[in-house]
Amino acid sequence: MSLYEALADLAEQEFELVSAGNTEPLPALRERRNALLAALPPVPPAEARPALERTLELQDSVTAVLQQRRDEIAAELRRLTKGRTAMRGYAPSIEPRKLVDRAG
Repeated sequence: MSLYEALADLAEQEFELVSAGNTEPLPALRERRNALLAALPPVPPAEARPALERTLELQDSVTAVLQQRRDEIAAELRRLTKGRTAMRGYAPSIEPRKLVDRAG
């Protein structure tokens, strides 16, 4: 397997992980990808094109899944914030506690 095919395989693993919602292994994959990228020549050979195109397609898919997940989380946070604000309206008003006694 060429380094370019290995890069595409890593992109496929990353896509499978983010599609399943499992983001914990991503930093380790990033380290492996960085090591592969460092080993690649500055100009890829022509025969690397299919693997690089596959990698690009998969990375675009990963980005789309992560953006969708980010949007879902942001929407959930907005719902929670709105719900928390609404719940405060039902709380009884509390009179401030007096710290100094005026008796005397």
